[in-house]
Amino acid sequence: MYADDTAALCAGNDITTAKRRAQRAADALVHWARQSKMLVAGEKTQLLVLSQSAADAADCAIKVDGKLVPAADRLKLLGVTLDRLLHFGAHCRSLRSRVRPRTQQLRKLTGRSWGLEERQLRAVASGYVGGALLHAAAAWLPATPQSHVELLEREMRAAARTITGCPLSTPAHAVMAEAGLMPVAARRDVLAAKLLARAHALPEGDPLRAVAEGGPPSRLKTVTGWRGVGHDTWRAAGIVLPIEPLLPARAPPWEVAACPHVTFSLDIGALRRDAPPDELHQAAQRHLASLPQQAIWVWTDGSADAGVRSGGAGAFVEWPDGATDELRVPAGQLCSSFRAEMVALRAALTHLRDHPHQPSAPITICSDSQSALATLREGPASQKTLLGAAIWTELAALAGPSRRIHLQWVPSHCGVDGNERADEIAKEAAALPQAAVPVDVATAHRAAARLARDRTIAAWPEGWYRTLMEDRLPPPAATGDRSSAVDVHQLRAGHWSGSRQYLHRIGRNPSDDCRQCPDTDCAAGLCTVCREEADTPRHFFFRCPALMGWRLRRYGTIFPNPEDVRDDGEVAALAAAVRDLQSRTATPQ
Repeated sequence: MYADDTAALCAGNDITTAKRRAQRAADALVHWARQSKMLVAGEKTQLLVLSQSAADAADCAIKVDGKLVPAADRLKLLGVTLDRLLHFGAHCRSLRSRVRPRTQQLRKLTGRSWGLEERQLRAVASGYVGGALLHAAAAWLPATPQSHVELLEREMRAAARTITGCPLSTPAHAVMAEAGLMPVAARRDVLAAKLLARAHALPEGDPLRAVAEGGPPSRLKTVTGWRGVGHDTWRAAGIVLPIEPLLPARAPPWEVAACPHVTFSLDIGALRRDAPPDELHQAAQRHLASLPQQAIWVWTDGSADAGVRSGGAGAFVEWPDGATDELRVPAGQLCSSFRAEMVALRAALTHLRDHPHQPSAPITICSDSQSALATLREGPASQKTLLGAAIWTELAALAGPSRRIHLQWVPSHCGVDGNERADEIAKEAAALPQAAVPVDVATAHRAAARLARDRTIAAWPEGWYRTLMEDRLPPPAATGDRSSAVDVHQLRAGHWSGSRQYLHRIGRNPSDDCRQCPDTDCAAGLCTVCREEADTPRHFFFRCPALMGWRLRRYGTIFPNPEDVRDDGEVAALAAAVRDLQSRTATPQ
C-alpha cells in the first residue's frame, strides 16, 4: 500500500471563479484516484482561501469524494503554515515555540569549565536553531511583516546570548555581532536575492523562472515577496543579468569517462608555511625543472578587485617551438578570485583545442590557485558548476593515450616568470567590458551577503561597541576555555559581569547610600583598583591608571588604539589582569 498527499492552487478574479476551479480540480483528482484503485481521504483534505477580503473566505467550501471541506483559517504545507493574507504570523509563532526548546538544549552545552568551544557552539546554533527558524524562508520570509519577523529576531538573540554568555541587558547589535549571527531581517534580503538568482538560472520554460521574469503590478504597496525584495537587493549589490545557467543533471560517476591522462599536483615539495618568497621561488623552479620541458606550457591567473568585483582572466601559452600566445578574458563585474581563475583555465583549454597544430605534445598548466585545482581534482562527476564541468569537457577532449595533461600549482608573487606574466595579463583583462559576462548564483549570493553585512554594521548605533570595533565583525573567540571567551565577549560588548558599575546598575552591587542606579559617577560603581571613575570597559581598556604599566609593556603606550586592544587574545589578557588586580584589592594587607 502507498500513501501520499498533494496540493492544488486554483485562482480567479473573484471567489466564485476560484471556487468553481477548485471544485473541478478536486473532482479530477477523485476521478483519477478511482481509476487507479486508490482512495482520497476527503475528511483529511484542507481548504484555504487566499484573499485580502474576509468575505471571500466566509462560508466557502468544496466537496471532495462526497465530504464537505470548509475553508480554514490556516493550512500547513511542507512545514510552512499559510494564512489567508500570507502574513505568516501563525507560522512565526509556531517556529518560535519550536525553537525555544532547542535554545534551552544549546544552553546546556555552555558550562564555563567543560562547555563546547565557541566554534562548536556557533555551528550547533546555526544548524540546530537557525536551520529550524529559516526552513524554506526564501519563500515566505520576504512577505512577512516586520512585527512578525521580530518574533524570530528574539529567538536569534537568545541563541546569540547563549553562544557568547552575554547578559540580557547587552545591546542586540553587539551580542549578535559577537555571536557571528546575522539578523533575520538581513537574512531575508540575502535569501530573496539567492532565490531570484537561482530562478533566473533555471532552463527556459521552467515555471519558477517564469515567475521570476514576470512583473505583474502590485495591488498593495505593503505586500512584498521574494521577487520584489530580491530585485531591490540586486540593485543595491550591483547584480545584473544575465545569470549563468545551473549545471544540468550530472551523470552518475560510473557513467563518466575516466581521464587517467590528466594529473594534478598541489604542492612543490615540503615547505614551511611561512617560507619567504626567495625560498618559494627556488622550490618552484626545482619542481618545474623536473617536469617534461618539451611541452606546451600554460600559465593561468585570475584577478578581481578586492576579490569581489571587476574580474579578469589571463593566460600565457608557450609552445614548444618558442611561439607564445596571450589570452585576456573578462570574468564579470561581480567575480571572485576563484571564479576568475576558473575562467582563465577554461579560456586556456579552449584556446588549445582550437589550435591543434601540435596534438601530441604534453601540456603542463600552471596555476597559483590551490582551491581551483583542488575543485577540479575531484573529477568530472563532482563538479557543481557549469564552469567546472566545461573545464573537464575540455580536458577530456585534449587528453588521450598520446597526450598527457598535468595541472601544477605554483606559489604566487615569488618571482616565477610565467606566473608573473599571467598575473599582468589578468589585471589587463579586468579592464575589458564586463556587461555581457554572466554572474553565477554563488557570486550573486555572496554579493548579497556582503551587502547585508555592510548594512548591518552601518546600522550599529554610536557608542562603545562601534568605537571599539569600528566597521569590523569579530571572529570567534579563540581563547583556551569558555570562561575566558565569555569575558572577551562581555568586555567588548560593554556589559561585563566583573564590573562593579555594571553590577550596581542592575542591582547586584548595592551600597548603603544607593541601592541601584545607572549613574557612572555613583560611588558604588567606582573602580576598586584606582577609585577614580566607574570601572566601565572603556575605563579598563584606555584610562585606568592602575593598568598603565600593563598597557605600556603590552602595547608600547599607555593610550592604545582600539585596533590594538580589540583582538580576543588582548581582551582576554586584559580581563585576567583586571581580575588579578581586583583580587589583590579584596585581600587585606
